Amino acid sequence: MKKILVASLLLLGIGSYSQTCAVDITGLNAYIAPDTWGIMPDTTDNLPPAQIGVQYDTFLSFKLPLYANELDPTLPAIQLATLQLINISGLPAGISFTSSASTSDSIFCNTADCKWNGGAYGCLRIIGTPSVTGTFPLVITLEGKTIGGPLAQTGTGDINGYRIEINPVGLESRKSVELTMNQNFPNPFVESTLITYSVKTPSLVNFTVMSLLGEKVFTNTYQAKEGENTIPFRADNLSKGIYFYSLEIEGKRVTKRMVITK
Repeated sequence: MKKILVASLLLLGIGSYSQTCAVDITGLNAYIAPDTWGIMPDTTDNLPPAQIGVQYDTFLSFKLPLYANELDPTLPAIQLATLQLINISGLPAGISFTSSASTSDSIFCNTADCKWNGGAYGCLRIIGTPSVTGTFPLVITLEGKTIGGPLAQTGTGDINGYRIEINPVGLESRKSVELTMNQNFPNPFVESTLITYSVKTPSLVNFTVMSLLGEKVFTNTYQAKEGENTIPFRADNLSKGIYFYSLEIEGKRVTKRMVITK
């Protein structure tokens, strides 16, 4: 996570706003160096794009720093007792964060009050319906407290480099297709995962999985019923790594990323 602080906090399907997230430690350690701290996805892969008026649902998995100077360089290398998410600034209208104790925000964590022990694994879920278009750079602020009882020190650190890009949706395509696709779950995964999506009318859906180089490694066509549909996907013939998967209906395509660990 050092590289992200210098340069710059996975996922259930769309559901009620009371849902949280679950972190896959094996997948995260495959994504980052297991002997350091970091976030998946990092600021290079960044967050998936969003569409105005369409529910957005994604999450960040992370391993937190263990020492205070990794969070705040002005502090000594003292072990951190706790870290807490205290702010996310730059969020677009429709996606909100008031405080880590709020139950009505768009941000949810796998722990109470978005507080973790130093060096712990965790995740953060972002879910909401953006009402504006544009590119929105985010600043994620963590507060850390060191061990030491009454002599404990407190410091903060900002994570920069994440952004949410919100694109317009053409009225014609929204009326005719109304395609929404959730992040596959579990993600990362070893053998199998589920992709859930919804359409307004029965449609033929083209499903494609591609490598990072754009090579198609799996394609299939499904008959989707009105409402929610699910595609089970197995990675038996694929190597571990990062892949992109997409659904396409009548020229409208939605793409997300999956991580396979073996």
